[in-house]
Amino acid sequence: MASDPILEIICASYIKSAEAESFNGLVAAALLSIDANLDRLRSHLAKLVSDGRISCVFSSQDSNMHIKRFPEPPVDKQLPLLETEPPNRFTLYPSSREIEQRLDVSRWNDRPFTKALVLGEAQLAFRAFDMASLERYSNDPRYLVYFNDYMGRLSIRDEAFQDATFPERDKVSLQTFGLGFRDELVPHLIVYLRYLTSLSPEHQQYWMSYLVPDGVRMCRQYFQSSVLGEFWQNRSIRYAIVEEMDLINEMSQAIWGTALFRELPVDDVPIGLTTFLRPTSENYDRFIMALDKLLSDSINLKFFEGKVPLETETVRKDGKIEVQRKGSLNLLEEWLLAEIIWDDKQAFRATVIAPLRKVRKERQGPAHTFSPDRFSAEYYETRRSLLWSVFNSLSNIRRTFGRHPKAAQIKIETWLDEERIDVF
Repeated sequence: MASDPILEIICASYIKSAEAESFNGLVAAALLSIDANLDRLRSHLAKLVSDGRISCVFSSQDSNMHIKRFPEPPVDKQLPLLETEPPNRFTLYPSSREIEQRLDVSRWNDRPFTKALVLGEAQLAFRAFDMASLERYSNDPRYLVYFNDYMGRLSIRDEAFQDATFPERDKVSLQTFGLGFRDELVPHLIVYLRYLTSLSPEHQQYWMSYLVPDGVRMCRQYFQSSVLGEFWQNRSIRYAIVEEMDLINEMSQAIWGTALFRELPVDDVPIGLTTFLRPTSENYDRFIMALDKLLSDSINLKFFEGKVPLETETVRKDGKIEVQRKGSLNLLEEWLLAEIIWDDKQAFRATVIAPLRKVRKERQGPAHTFSPDRFSAEYYETRRSLLWSVFNSLSNIRRTFGRHPKAAQIKIETWLDEERIDVF
């Protein structure tokens, strides 16, 4: 087959850019120096698109036509735009088949994610990984791993980055990662190719070992924020729990002059309170420990001074009196029963106190005993169910406090009042 000079220029331009790891397309207007007849050029490009040899990115469809952020649209979507878009408003990319015919892509075999971009895959195409891939970094103090509810980022800490003895191959970072789910709502880690390609060859190989097959969908919230730049209207169940505790503090301060909880975390979300964990008994215990620290360990014991007795006195068989400090949940239950008239005390205990006690009880096992680790997807549902019950407990306390005249002016965010809450 005779060589096509236009196709060769498109391929050569992209390959040169790919070798420099820029992955830029060729602006169509550059081809007018080869064929100044625009109609004939459009017809030629349309034939190449129809034959699957090139694809186009149009500035009318993408804010940055110079990189292929998303997979190319179907041919029947590209062809009408080819007829009307100005040639300086769209770029051209060779197909992976054309690239492989002209470039030895085996040079990137040790960097599989970079190789995918070299072959023309979209930069915002993603790969899905088992959650175990993250543990190497979250368990290593030389890395900083920041977690939010549906996204995060990781990087080497400054001290390790500046350490000449720390291997260069391990000085890596990921600008962003997010959550994805299978149909059964099992969480997976999602990373865009454009960020995976920045990893060293050794770390790309490491991540490849945790790659999971197709079938993982990116969570809607991560897509909205990272791709569309849209504001997330809802909040997470973890965030909602902290918000309820903040409101309870504000209300208890206004009504009784003291906050019920001590200072609460603001930005630093421990991994135990996120979904970025494998479903193992050890990680579930990690979640329980983090949740109990947030809840029972945060209760301000000074709040109860002068309101209920802080100790119990028990007469022993020898006649001596044994004095014991009451636990935080016992004090909370006793004070709530004394301060507030509940229509159904048993329902109060089941709805408000029982979830908090369940967290405290489940913490006792990992805190005092050794047990073999176990893997089960059931931990995801158990975790979600427990978080909802804890939220419901705190919501009931806050709504009860909110009926007090001194708390009437405290503002409740609409998303919380309407329970626009997502559980990850």
